[in-house]
Amino acid sequence: MSDPVIVQYTPLQSTDGEESNDKIASICINRPGSANAFSGEILVAIAKTLEVIAKDPHVRLLLFQSVGKHFSAGADLNWMKESAQLGYEHNVKEAQKLTAMFEQICAMPMPTIAVAKGAVYGGAVGIIACCDYSVALDNTRFCLSEARVGLIPAVILPYLSRKMKPSSLRRFTLSAQVFNAEQAKSCGLIEEIQTVETINEWLIGEANHILAASPEAQVAYKILQDTVNSHSNAQIDETAQSIAKIRATPMGQEGLGSFFEKRKPIWVRSVAPSESLFMVP
Repeated sequence: MSDPVIVQYTPLQSTDGEESNDKIASICINRPGSANAFSGEILVAIAKTLEVIAKDPHVRLLLFQSVGKHFSAGADLNWMKESAQLGYEHNVKEAQKLTAMFEQICAMPMPTIAVAKGAVYGGAVGIIACCDYSVALDNTRFCLSEARVGLIPAVILPYLSRKMKPSSLRRFTLSAQVFNAEQAKSCGLIEEIQTVETINEWLIGEANHILAASPEAQVAYKILQDTVNSHSNAQIDETAQSIAKIRATPMGQEGLGSFFEKRKPIWVRSVAPSESLFMVP
């Protein structure tokens, strides 16, 4: 039996063209025969994989993808049916697995990009919302389908609320209708739309933009953004302290120094044009 989740790594080049230890990681849900629907087993596998990647200082970018035609059909209905028969406490634990995975994605220290294609249904839309930003193939179909089976997108709602326009979120949740990539972009769920022919070139270009920025600054920004989003009382103090801290770090000094010295900072990496970042169906 094949692994339910696989990881691919793409090596990166340093400024002199030599291969470095840094890399791009691609997490791929690997249940194409089931439209990559996820069960408890999938959630545990993703969580373990994210834990390993989060601890690897050489991973500069994480791509969230899938094997086959579809990104994911969301939660496996057979799994949900079995869970429903096992009582309230069991269902709470299963929902907590899903929440924990979403929180892990949000908390990943490196930039994260979701690559959507085919069907993106139910809980899978939550994965899209949890990544820093997302790109979709032009034929991608999205659906918050829970209402069709008498459920609500409760676990993913906090993450959808951060990304989608409130009126669009209400519309697509209450109607459970399918919406296309253009509509997903219009409502804020995704940022870019590409074709099969252009997606890899776009990913390489986007990766190179990310790889030209300081990884330490990216980590610091993501932590700060989470603080801002939380609307904490400590928000104002945290913003001031964060910029002061990052300026004083070696990498903060390197960034400023390289600017004035008109050179590339030491963290810059690039993807070789011959690489393929898109998981070909």
